[in-house]
Amino acid sequence: MKSKIGFTLLFLLGFVLGLVLLANDARAQQPASDKDKPQQPAAAGQNGTEGPYTITSSIELGVRGTLAEGNADRYRSAQNYTPGFRVFDSSFLMKSKDNTGPVFDTLMVSSFGWGADPNKYLRVNAEKTKIYRFDASYRRADYFNSLSYFALGQHLANTEYRQGDFNLTILPQNEKIRFNLGYSLDRNSGPSVSTIRFNGDEYPAANPIRMASDEYRVGVDAKLWVFDLSFMQGWRFFKDDTEYLITVPNPGNNLTNTATINDFYRAAPTRGHTPFTRFSLHTLINKKLDFTGRYTYTSGTTDYTFFQNGTGVDSSGNKVNSDVITTTSNAKRPNGMGDLAATFFVSDSFRISETFRVNNFRINGGDILSELLLRSKTTGGGTTILPPVATNTIAFRNIDYRQYLNTIEGDYDISSRLMVHAGYRYTNRHIVLGTSDITVGQPASPGSTTFDNSTNVFIFGFKAKPIKMWSVYLDLERGSADNVFTRVANYNYTNVRVRSILRPNKTLSFNASLVTKDDNNPGISDSGQNFGVNIKSRTLTTSADWTPTEKSSLSAGYTRANVTSDAQIIFFVASSQQVNGESRYFLRDNFFFVNGSVQLLPRLRLFASYYLHSDAGQGNRFSTPTMLIGSFPYDLQSPEVKLVCRLHKNVDWIAGYQYFSYQETYPNTVRQFYQMHLPYTSLRIYFGRE
Repeated sequence: MKSKIGFTLLFLLGFVLGLVLLANDARAQQPASDKDKPQQPAAAGQNGTEGPYTITSSIELGVRGTLAEGNADRYRSAQNYTPGFRVFDSSFLMKSKDNTGPVFDTLMVSSFGWGADPNKYLRVNAEKTKIYRFDASYRRADYFNSLSYFALGQHLANTEYRQGDFNLTILPQNEKIRFNLGYSLDRNSGPSVSTIRFNGDEYPAANPIRMASDEYRVGVDAKLWVFDLSFMQGWRFFKDDTEYLITVPNPGNNLTNTATINDFYRAAPTRGHTPFTRFSLHTLINKKLDFTGRYTYTSGTTDYTFFQNGTGVDSSGNKVNSDVITTTSNAKRPNGMGDLAATFFVSDSFRISETFRVNNFRINGGDILSELLLRSKTTGGGTTILPPVATNTIAFRNIDYRQYLNTIEGDYDISSRLMVHAGYRYTNRHIVLGTSDITVGQPASPGSTTFDNSTNVFIFGFKAKPIKMWSVYLDLERGSADNVFTRVANYNYTNVRVRSILRPNKTLSFNASLVTKDDNNPGISDSGQNFGVNIKSRTLTTSADWTPTEKSSLSAGYTRANVTSDAQIIFFVASSQQVNGESRYFLRDNFFFVNGSVQLLPRLRLFASYYLHSDAGQGNRFSTPTMLIGSFPYDLQSPEVKLVCRLHKNVDWIAGYQYFSYQETYPNTVRQFYQMHLPYTSLRIYFGRE
């Protein structure tokens, strides 16, 4: 009700203000009877001037309404626009004449989405020439998730994510030396619901999220002789205080057993500290050799404690009086990485590039786990206290990783209309995995595994202009790649990208691109069965842009994405019998858009757009006892229309309407859908607009 009242009031305010401003314009255009009288000096701030500064700014204030049909939670999980007043966007620019400002020469502040929008952004840039430059950005996202068909509707969230970056450069135009200071923040907090395993069953639990990180940076850039030097030292601090809570009796998701929870609490506070150092060097020798070197070192430390206690009844009907688990652990990860890159200009048309990287890190960690389980059993003869079950273990893990990577490429300009490049990349890695598990009172069982492998990749591409208005690009990569944390075999891949740009004239352009990716990740199970994954991806993108005049424009595009994955899996059926099978996933997405604008009248402009997503998914394919078929078929369309009326040279009145229609098209299942109507109106007020 409040949003409807606000929408009506703002609509009337814009209409009345428009009439007043139009009347003022009409009077201003009449001949002045006293035009020969001396004119008074302009007041401060008039015509966008304030002291030594020229000011240009605008702000759009308005209200958005919502009318939902269907599953409102599904809508909020995807779009999350809510009704109410908001600042759609704003911009503010102060610029001094000839860099004579007392505190700053340029100040720019811009924002969008503040109010009830789910995504909000604020940016500030300030600079005093030759003294300092300050850049800041702050983002806030309101995340909502409530999907009744996912995890029995027991994974819910309504959290707020905040991220900010703040950087200060002292002596920014100084070529000899300049200093850099920086700070970044990440915050994620809010209520959520998740599930936990306890006593052989699964239970929904309150899961308040509390995570934060802070990063501090200090550095210097300098020029020494022919070398450009850069140094940065930083410190990152991380903490996670997320908890799991059940405060009332809960029977669990499996209602066929006796397991229940009376109360449950889990806390796993984590603290992390990662100092990092980065040094880089760059030089250009005789305009023939461009050389860059960089070395980065980090040494992360993580401390982790775990406490869990729950009471209830287990799957055997025993009463759990207490089940206390405590863990104390820590881990360290020193990591050093160096890069050397050189480009040799053999001639104006031929260049050779060489890049070498070495990456070496080590992860060492250990934990001490203790569990004490106290149970009792009630029978016809009374209550029997069962013997306590105590577990005390110590575990250590370490990973030693070393990788060499070398890439050599050549670029040759055959002519002004044909340029080709080719290259080769080689990697070699050596991994040692160490384990040691100790049960208190028993001998230790250490183990170690060593793994070595290498990859080879071939690179080729060209840029051609068959005719002046047409450009064609091709990039090809074919070879093998590895995964840094796993010991499975390399996967073979072929990536191809072709792009075409056609510009018949200055007002019309056509773009088309095709990206293909073929990944083959082989694997063998313990029984010798093929256990690999094959993924094929094809993405075709086309678009056209037409701007016949300054008063009209039109753009449209279409994207088709086909992805098919085929993974060998093992099914566990009755009596723990294993059956070899496959899991296949299908994506068949079609995306279409069209945007246009036209000047209807001197003071009236129309904007319109339409977006459509349609994924057919698996189509008429269905799962079998040995074949698991998966997809996410859905349809989403969103048209929008907006009118912008210039009421005055300093005021625009905006009225618009956006519509969302979403429907999931799973066969033989409950389909989720929503339809959302979002009318909005706003006033954009300018200062300093010509």
